[in-house]
Amino acid sequence: MEPNDPRHKAVPSSFCRAYCLDGLDDQKDNPSNLIGRTGYSSGNNNNFKNSNTTLTNKRSSFGYPTSLFRVTSTSDGKLYALRRIDSAGCVSHKIIQNVLNMWMNNSRSDDMHHCNHNHRSSLFQHPGVVAWHKCFISQRAVFFVHQFHVGAVTLKERFFDPNHVNNNSIRGSNVADLGLPLNPGPGVPLPESLIWSCFTQLVSAISVIHRSKLAVRTLQLNHILVTRDGGPSATSSSSYISGMNGNSGLLFPKLRFRINCLGIVDILEYETRKSLDDLQMEDMRSLGCLILSMTTGTEVTINDITLRNINSISPSQEHQQQQRAMGMLNHYSDFVRQHYSRELHSLMETLVNPNVVPPVIEDVARSMTTRIMEELDGAHSCMDGMNGALAGLYESGRALRLMLKLAFVNERPEFGIDKNWSESGDCYILKLFRDFGECCGVLVTGLELCERDSLLKSTLCEFCLDHYFLNTFKQQC
Repeated sequence: MEPNDPRHKAVPSSFCRAYCLDGLDDQKDNPSNLIGRTGYSSGNNNNFKNSNTTLTNKRSSFGYPTSLFRVTSTSDGKLYALRRIDSAGCVSHKIIQNVLNMWMNNSRSDDMHHCNHNHRSSLFQHPGVVAWHKCFISQRAVFFVHQFHVGAVTLKERFFDPNHVNNNSIRGSNVADLGLPLNPGPGVPLPESLIWSCFTQLVSAISVIHRSKLAVRTLQLNHILVTRDGGPSATSSSSYISGMNGNSGLLFPKLRFRINCLGIVDILEYETRKSLDDLQMEDMRSLGCLILSMTTGTEVTINDITLRNINSISPSQEHQQQQRAMGMLNHYSDFVRQHYSRELHSLMETLVNPNVVPPVIEDVARSMTTRIMEELDGAHSCMDGMNGALAGLYESGRALRLMLKLAFVNERPEFGIDKNWSESGDCYILKLFRDFGECCGVLVTGLELCERDSLLKSTLCEFCLDHYFLNTFKQQC
């Protein structure tokens, strides 16, 4: 944002270098327009691209005016996603403290001991969630600070927004070459291997949260962040997953899925909080809706299958809505049955069927052990690729450093074109070692020397070469 941008006033003084993540498209065309399509993960359900509404009038899926910024903390210098929620008069310091203690105390269980020590400042740790750092009240607004992931987009933007163009999108190259749309409808479903990968990662995060006696409450398409794994290794076949039903021949990059906006609903709806069993049951319903959305290409929410907010309608209208909802579920179920495996269809049915109680997360995890092992194999392959790329970069830097030191020893500028000074003693040995290494293109671990008649041979080990090199380098320095 420009230094005179009025949105800087909406950011507390403890953060600097603010960049508004709302309205990324409009900011390029009209910087004075404060509203635009949601970027990153603000949780906005509506499209405000052509709206002239002010910043404080925009409402997100949480029901309050919301603004999202990428900021830099003045205390540690790290990037964070700062979400400002206005008009939340029901939130008090006591409510915030109670929710923070709830997440903090439960995250200290044995399940979280494997977490990175660099992220212990956050309230809940898991690779499948966006770390929540803190919440506070300032400027008559509630602020939530979450981890910022560079290049992340929401699951809704990635696969369900026709206006979203991402160079890393799996539908930008392979699928587009086949003449398929970038964001498919029910006729062009997502590949099953990708759905299983997403489902496995989400189940892993949900299971830890539920075991900690907490609830997610933000399992929606616009609250799941998607990033691409791998870096340079992401173009290798080991970091890709196969296409639909595992046999289409299409290659899709390995994607990471993280649950975002943890704790926000707990604070905003603290006074009307339901029981833990009901909240965890809603999480399972929402998980089923995510599967249904990804398999059909149509966004399905928990309100579509549970028929909420029907108290003000007549019994006949309620019956019609129930029939309409069941007809929609049957239609989607038939579509999933025709295009996906029986395993995925059965799991989706048990989660979204409004007539039965959904299974708990432990039962779901036990029913998909094979898929979990496949995801673990994919994660290890991606890790091997990244380690190989990192080792290559490290080795390149090590080789360059060694060659520069050898050149410093053998190519002294003060001697001009006279190189006889390096044709004897330790310098000569190092010169042979350098020339042999450059010709072979690799770093050798030893050097074998022999006379012209090949009768006298000697082998210099790596330790000897290192000894000659250090002594000569110290003398020259």
